Amino acid sequence: MVQVLSDLGGTLGSLLAAFIYIWHLQKSFQVERDGYREERDQLRKEALDERTRWVEKDSEADLRMIELQQSSYQSLMGVMQDTAKVLQDLHSSINELKVMIGDSKK
Repeated sequence: MVQVLSDLGGTLGSLLAAFIYIWHLQKSFQVERDGYREERDQLRKEALDERTRWVEKDSEADLRMIELQQSSYQSLMGVMQDTAKVLQDLHSSINELKVMIGDSKK
């Protein structure tokens, strides 16, 4: 009977030691997985922040480009209006010159 209890105790002790070892490994792996998860989440957050910065920079560049296009368009319209006025004056001057040349020939 003592022999059976001794064998049973040794077997239970071995099982208990194996259980504790497995539990310890599982906890270690859990800590390691949590570390990897935190690292992955941090990398995702950094990537998202970087993408957000690029989108903001791109949006700012787009706004500056729109402003530049508007000012260029306004400048072009001013030049075209000035050119049209100069051409009208030139046309009027040519007509006056024709009239003067016609009057001098008579």
